[in-house]
Order: sequence, then structure tokens, then C-alpha cells
Amino acid sequence: MSAHSLSFAPTAMSRERWLLMAIAALQLSIYAEPMIRIIGVWWDSEEYGHGLFMPLVAGYIVWLNRDRLAEHRRNLTGLGYTALAGSLVLMLAASLANLESVKLYSLLMAIGGYFLVLFGRVGLRVITVPLLLLFLVIPLPYLLISQLTAGLQLISSELGTWFIRLFGYSVFLEGNLIDMGSFKLAVVEACSGLRYLFPLSSFAVLVAYFVRSGFAFKAILVLATVPVTILMNSLRIAGTGVIVNTFGSEAAEGFLHDFEGWVVFLAALAVLVLIVLVYGRMFRPGNGFHDLFDFEPRKATQVAIKQKPTKGEPKVLPVATLGLASLVAAAVLAVTLNSTPYVPERLSFYDFPTQLGNKALRTKSLSQGEIDILRPDDYFLGDFVSDAGDLVGLYMVYYDEQKEGSALHSPKVCIPGGGWIIADESVRAVALGPNSEIEVNRVVIRKGELTQVVYYWIDQMGQTFTNEYLARASLLKSATLNNRSDGALVRVNTVVHDGDFEAADRQLDEFLQKIYVFLPDYLPS
Repeated sequence: MSAHSLSFAPTAMSRERWLLMAIAALQLSIYAEPMIRIIGVWWDSEEYGHGLFMPLVAGYIVWLNRDRLAEHRRNLTGLGYTALAGSLVLMLAASLANLESVKLYSLLMAIGGYFLVLFGRVGLRVITVPLLLLFLVIPLPYLLISQLTAGLQLISSELGTWFIRLFGYSVFLEGNLIDMGSFKLAVVEACSGLRYLFPLSSFAVLVAYFVRSGFAFKAILVLATVPVTILMNSLRIAGTGVIVNTFGSEAAEGFLHDFEGWVVFLAALAVLVLIVLVYGRMFRPGNGFHDLFDFEPRKATQVAIKQKPTKGEPKVLPVATLGLASLVAAAVLAVTLNSTPYVPERLSFYDFPTQLGNKALRTKSLSQGEIDILRPDDYFLGDFVSDAGDLVGLYMVYYDEQKEGSALHSPKVCIPGGGWIIADESVRAVALGPNSEIEVNRVVIRKGELTQVVYYWIDQMGQTFTNEYLARASLLKSATLNNRSDGALVRVNTVVHDGDFEAADRQLDEFLQKIYVFLPDYLPS
């Protein structure tokens, strides 16, 4: 055998593959913790329980496209490495700010980057649907999920009430509380419909992928999950109301309640299948149900093209990405191992003054259900009342650490759920002293003949915010630079008498001036 007939010298391509493997190993080390955590979420969650199967389904879709991947051209290598580098930066930021959802979004970005590097445009087309399926089983950030839940609760309550009236029952709706006279039915967060929407959306994406149709019908099918979810959830609420009115409140609990939920979900799936059948009857007459779907492996559209290895040293971009991956992996692991946030000393709201000027405190408390939803580290709830009957309500909630599922959100999300209508909202500057003022959100709310003025703001480390998204952005900065994510929401309210809004504002302004003397001891800067 000639000395030149066999060479073990590494080519540029083989070196790049080793670099890719090294980058992947580093990323696996930093993604292991969020991957284990999300599996736990899938195992325990009713909304995301189907997530346990989605990685297998995503892998199956990639396997169906194995012949298409064989035809790849490496024409988007630079974009792929850019995506890998971006995913690393995003993962570092998410780790510093303790945002679990964003960590997993970073993982999806990384997977897309690898497919771009290895398979180019074909890889991007192949991986799009699997990434969408995985995206749908990652819990949404808390600010979004709280607003989505509140919105769905209101819509489902209104439609549920309408359906109950169709059955001939007299019913009164106040926010998320359906009053049927003999009993009241509360449409809580668990009844918002999200436990239907998320699995139904995943199912719709799968059906849309395999159905033989153009993009327009696929998009319509996926978007239809929102109205279908709202409709079926409203029917469930109406059914619960009718059952309880007939058989008693015990019928809305336990096995019957869960069984009813499964029936409604299966009915929602049936509606999606019906949409496909109608499409087939209208646009593919003569085809059987099975003929409407394509479950066969996707064939290559051209002869497979093998890339010849390039000569010379690996390009700068792969090496730079490997260096970035090393730095990020070290930083993320360091953050993970030292993840205890700094929590400043403060007084408990238990010690808050019970007398402010001529007003004495009448304490209140949150229900256990509200505490389970809010998960505060400390809170204050009560009314300060004068001998003349003037009343100002005060609510403060504090978090040592704001994270997914436990963070501040605007009262505007909760106010409609109590049956209140937001009549007006603005930002108001309140003078606290000769050279000091604070900006607050001013909201006018109405329920029947009762009108209130509400002031609220977010306090984070000595800064006040009227915009929750700006507050969240500031929180990311503080969590990154100072390892702090504590914060509080303060809300005050009073009743408007005889339409005198000036008197209501004046009373709240004076009350803020009194409490602001004490707040620094309870809301650390």
C-alpha cells in the first residue's frame, strides 16, 4: 500500500465537526438543569402534561424528513453559528435573571442553529414545526400568562352565563362570579380554559402538519383552537352550573368534575377533526378520511449533494462560538451554583402602623386560594377608617425574589374579575413634600352605582414604576448586576361620593403623604 494512499490528517470539515461536538457538549452542561426542571413541570401540570410526548413527536417528524436532510447544502452556516452564539448569550441573560421559560427558548434557538449549520435551508424547513411543538409546551412568562388567564376567565364567564340563560335559568354575572340565586359559581383560574388551549394547540399543529392542504387552511386550523377552546370551556361552565343547580354543589367536585373536563376536551378535539372533514368534503371530494393526511416519509426533491471538505484551518466563526460557549458555560454554572439571591433586611408588614392621622386600621386577609395564586412573601391588606366614616383601602404585596409564577402584575388584570369596570386610567403625579413627588397609576373603576378611585405603583429597590414591563426590564438589570429581584406593589383606593373626584384624589394624596414616611422601612431601596 502506498504511503500516500491513506491519510489520517484531519480535514477542515472534520475539525469543524469536532468543534460542533465540543460546543454541543458545553451547551448540554448548561441546559441540563432547565431540561430536568421542565420535565418535572410536564409531569405535574395539567396544562402541559402532553409535553412529555412532544420531544418524541418532534423527533419523529425529523425522522420522516431524513431523506430531505440528506440533500442538504451548507448554505446558511454563518447564520447557524450566529444563532448558536445568540442562544448562548440568551441563556446567560436568562440564568442571571432566573427566567426559566427564556432558558428553554434559548435551547430551541440552539437546536435551530445546529440544523442551520448542518443542513442549511432544508434543515430550517424541517425543524420549524418540531420547534413550534416544543415552544407550545414551554410555560409562558408570568406576565403574559396572568393576562391571558384573566382575559379567558372573563370571556368564558360571559359566554357560560349566556348558555345558562339559554337553558332557562335566571343568572347574574359579576366579574368571574356567576350567581344563580341558590348558589354562586366562581370561574377560577383553573377554569380559564388554558388546560384545553395548550394541548389543543399542539394537536392542531400536528394535524396541520400532516393534512394535505395549502398553508392558508393549516393556519386557519391552528388559529381555530382559540375560539374552539373558549366555546367548549364556556359550555363546560354552563354545564357545571346546570348540574349543580339540579344535583347540588357536590356534583361540581371530584370525579364528575374531572370527567366533565375530559369530555369537553375530547369534544374540542372532535370539533377540529370536523373542520378537517368539512375541508375535505369541500376541496377534496371523493377522498377518504385517511387520504386527507400524508404520514409517509418526506422524499428528497433532488439528488443528494455531498459537500467536499474544504482545505485549510477552520473558519473563525466556529472557533469564536466555541470560545463563547466555554465562557458562557462557566458563567452559567457559576450562577447556578451560587444562585441564592440577595434579600435586604426590612420590617414585616405585620408591624405596619395601625393608626395614620385620624384613621384607624381594620385588617383584612387574602383567601387561601388568592395566596396560592399570588405566592407572596409578605402582604398587607386593610382599610383605614376615620370616625366620620372616611375610608382608604391599602394593599401591599412584597416578594423577596420575583421569578416565574411568583411576580408582580398590574391590578388591571384582576379588577375586571371582581366585576369592576375600568372607566378611566391615567398617570398622576402626587406631591409628597416640597421637593418630592411620585408618579402613580390612577384608575377609576365602577360596579353598579359604586365608583372608586385607585392609585397603584410598583416599587423595586427604591425605584417606582407605573409600567409593569419597564419594571420587569429594570428587574432583569438588577438581577444581573446586583443579584436582587425583590419588589413590591402598593395600591390605595377610596370611594367617590356624589361624583366628587377631586375630594377622592385629595384624600388619596394626603394618605400617600402619610404612609410614605414609613414605606422605606418596609420596601428597601
